Amino acid sequence: MTPEQTLPKTILRGPWQECTLTRINELRALSEWAYKESDQAAKWESIYHATHRHLDRARDAVQKTRSRYLSFNGTLLESADSNIDAAEANLLRMAPKDYLIGQLPSLIVHVNRHLPANDPRLQEFHALLRELKDPAKCTDAARTQLIAVVRAASSEASREIMAVRQFRNVLMVVAMALTTIAVLVAAVGLFAADWVPICFTPQRGTDLMLVCPTGEQVLQVNGKPAQLNMNEAIKSTAHPQDLLILELLGAVSGAVAGAVSLQRLRVNSGSLGLPVALAMLKLPFGALTAFVGLLLMRGQFVPGLSALDSSAQIIAWAVLFGSSQQVFTRLVDQQAQAVVSRVRGAQRTGRTRSR
Repeated sequence: MTPEQTLPKTILRGPWQECTLTRINELRALSEWAYKESDQAAKWESIYHATHRHLDRARDAVQKTRSRYLSFNGTLLESADSNIDAAEANLLRMAPKDYLIGQLPSLIVHVNRHLPANDPRLQEFHALLRELKDPAKCTDAARTQLIAVVRAASSEASREIMAVRQFRNVLMVVAMALTTIAVLVAAVGLFAADWVPICFTPQRGTDLMLVCPTGEQVLQVNGKPAQLNMNEAIKSTAHPQDLLILELLGAVSGAVAGAVSLQRLRVNSGSLGLPVALAMLKLPFGALTAFVGLLLMRGQFVPGLSALDSSAQIIAWAVLFGSSQQVFTRLVDQQAQAVVSRVRGAQRTGRTRSR
């Protein structure tokens, strides 16, 4: 395959595609060099062809990113990543000893980052380093053991990234579901404002009032009804945009409270957009918290807070309930921090894992 065939004519759409394609072309050139430098080409012929098959497979995954579902669930990323790992292992198998020794610093960082300190394979790796640094002691058996440890570290790195991606995907799915529910609630308010009215009936002196988020009306004056029918009073006082306004206020206050909490989340190249997913979750959660909180107050679920005195108080409570979503999503923030913290190799020497 010529350089003109391996390089695309146009820039790919995302940074991870470009980084992965760069690494693919680099490994392809290194494998060509290692195969030609070897004095036992027949011995490494099958490994050489297998390396190029892995690189072709990784390149296919990079160029098939139009599949939204496969991109979202990480199938294409895992395909590219795992095939690159296999190609790198094959390169270490057939490369000259000088190349292997030159790669040891990067391999040391890679292995130490992803394998636990008490892992027997890591202890074996450190024992191998004393042999591999001496070209005379760099035997095929030592090289095979080294490759096994490096592959174990690469597999652990993939599992770390997969855990973050799966957690992010769950958050995004939940956020989309909550957004759909919030939109449906707002639609109910727009087309049937009297179905779920967020209205209260406070007492002002001798008058009984009907108070809604954007309107007020007198129900009784000095104990005498000013309205013959409560349903008609609600229809004339509750406006179609009431629920929409309450949810918007809840979403805004939830976003503000969520932004403050996100500053404690450690962000790196292994976060995979997790902070964005958390922010997406907090917006509809704040909107629904404002709606549900006021609905519970209207149903006298909270003693002493069942009759708000004015529209301004209803709006203020919507803001308060929206910001209180942080109480419920704090556990999600803590779990996100724990998942990101387990990505020990987000910034690694020797290979870029951009997502």
